[in-house]
Amino acid sequence: MSPVARDSGVRVGVMALEDSSRVDFFALRAERRAKVFAGMDSAGIDALILGGAGNVHYVCGARVLGRAGVLPFAPVCVVVRATGRVHLLSTWDEGVPPEIEREDLYPLSWNPANLMASVGAIPGLREARRIGTDGLTASTGAMIASLSSGAELVDGGAVLEACRRVKSDAEITCFEVAAAISESALSAMAAALGPGVSERELLGVYSEHVARLGAPVPPSESVCFVASGAVSLGHVASDRVVGDGELVVLAPGALYAGYEAGLARTLVAGSGVGGALSERCAAGIDALVGACRAGAVGADLYQAWEGVGLGPASVVLAHGLGLGAEPPVIGLGRGRDAVLEEGMVLSVQSWVVEEGVSGCLQRETVVIGASGPVVLTRYGQS
Repeated sequence: MSPVARDSGVRVGVMALEDSSRVDFFALRAERRAKVFAGMDSAGIDALILGGAGNVHYVCGARVLGRAGVLPFAPVCVVVRATGRVHLLSTWDEGVPPEIEREDLYPLSWNPANLMASVGAIPGLREARRIGTDGLTASTGAMIASLSSGAELVDGGAVLEACRRVKSDAEITCFEVAAAISESALSAMAAALGPGVSERELLGVYSEHVARLGAPVPPSESVCFVASGAVSLGHVASDRVVGDGELVVLAPGALYAGYEAGLARTLVAGSGVGGALSERCAAGIDALVGACRAGAVGADLYQAWEGVGLGPASVVLAHGLGLGAEPPVIGLGRGRDAVLEEGMVLSVQSWVVEEGVSGCLQRETVVIGASGPVVLTRYGQS
């Protein structure tokens, strides 16, 4: 890759970060809440009790602490249609938007009975006839039902999924900034790539670079690996040292205002070229991106992939992006009927493997535009 191509990620990153001042986050949060209340009205849902991090952030806009591991469902956010209020599980107001006032907060308790008593005190919740939720544990269903005697418990996740599917112009700007940060990180990693560097060192370059740009690190370590031998997209960076002429996958992602974007390129360390494997990978991504058009369905991406002679898809071809990974998931036999709509954002990837020898990955962040796909990640492209 030429020095000009390597530097392009940094230039695009600076331009997009300057352009981020166009985002009115107060208006963005208000728009998202309005969509949620409209969705509740259409579905006849009186209250939502939410625990999914993406859903909570979408509704209230509060900063969510990063954490390792998976936690069981908890009533982190409560939305009441009758009052038009959003209530949040929090012991302080740091990181909580000003439109959520202190009286809209309810405290954390390790005692489930105390927690549900606090939730039950939220105005309008006990009068709700239909309560939606995006998750349950074995006992939570009964506790939520006890909040409103005789209330019907329904799937609230579908309402949030519908609201989050199509992105606004302000959300697209957030993706542009996240994509630019990712490209800038890829430039830094590519500059550090060479024979003798380890996967862990490349991961360190990535983490340091996005931190300098003020972006939190996404919850994944699969951002770089030597694509030789038995390769897997789930690889975690190790002390494995890169050899001369080996293919190395660089797949950085970044978050901006909670919105995630990323890309992947497979580069050669030292001397050598990608050869036929890289050409097949490029053909795959071109075909997939070309199929990302409003009105298309997931089956069109399967057909595009198979149409360039790459056989059955062995990995996910595309999935939705937003506040993290989102539906639809297209690949591995899933998502054939998923409809692509204007304003959706997808992570699209081409992963081609020469069994037992090497692999090549290219990944793009793509917006479904009115007149066709718009690729936000342009690193290394003219």
